[in-house]
This record gives sequence, structure tokens and C-alpha cells, in this order.
Amino acid sequence: MDYSFLSLLFTISLTLTFFLLLLRRTTTTTTSRKTRLPPGNVGLPFIGETLQLISAYKTENPEPFIDSRVSRYGTLFTTHVFGERTIFSTDPETNRFILQNEGRLFESSYPGSISNLVGRHSLLFMRGSLHRRMHSLTMSFANSTIIKDHLLVDIDRLVRLNLDAWTGRVLLMEEAKKV
Repeated sequence: MDYSFLSLLFTISLTLTFFLLLLRRTTTTTTSRKTRLPPGNVGLPFIGETLQLISAYKTENPEPFIDSRVSRYGTLFTTHVFGERTIFSTDPETNRFILQNEGRLFESSYPGSISNLVGRHSLLFMRGSLHRRMHSLTMSFANSTIIKDHLLVDIDRLVRLNLDAWTGRVLLMEEAKKV
């Protein structure tokens, strides 16, 4: 038998074995006590469940993505979206507890891909007193009568003009920059 054929066969089998082990590791239910994460499914290697989440939000009813996981794992579950493991909570009491203890017991975060979209200096990524101060300034500015009477009318007009010009494929980031 030809050695090149054997080496090719060995390489293919090794690659297939590695891929299957990786697939098995990432698609098994996450109930490991080592990580202490809620149960869930991390989906395909590298991609996770990002495609399912995006396709759910492209429909008029994205709730089935969440509902199917809640029925399978409960109101607190783990998934893998946008390149990172993510914990979803659909329980109002749990969410209230998390939000009230932000910065003390919990540190919320967003996947790195979200940081790339909105910028690392976004209000989303600010913490503590800086976040409170910037939020206060933003809200007081947004509630002023000048904004309501003039600027919002202009913003609405510009957004509507840009929306009317959309045809075919739309690159959201480019369109947002135009506005």
C-alpha cells in the first residue's frame, strides 16, 4: 500500500476524531459542577447558537428561541451566542435581584462583538458612578424641551428619508453612519 495514501487516511481520521470530540464537548448539556453554570446547550463549535438567535429575531415572533430553551432547561439557561457563553434569565425576580446587585454580587457584560459594534466607550460598558453620571446627563439632555421640539423632529425626518432610500440588501452599519 502507498504511504501517501496511509498518511492521508490517518490525517483524515485524526481530523474527524478531533472534530467529533470537539462537537461532543460543545453540544452536551452544560450541567458541570466545575463551571457552576445553569443548564443549557452551547450549540455548534465556534458558532454556538448565534445563527438560531439571529434567525429568530428576523421573524416577527422571536420568542420561540427563548421559549424552547425555557421549556427544556428552565427560566435560567446557558447558551453560546456571538462567540461567548451567555446566561439568559427570563425570570422577573431573578432579573430584579441581578440588577439591584449589579457591581456588588454581579458583573454584567456583553460579548466582544457587541463592543465592536457600539464601541467600547458606549454607555453600555460604563460601570459604577461614571455610568450613573453619564446616564443622568443623557436623560436630562434627552428630556429637555429643545430636544423634543427641534432635534427629534430633524432626527425623525433624517431617519425616515434614509429608510425610504433602502432597497435590496442593507448594510446596517453603513446606513447608521449615513444617518
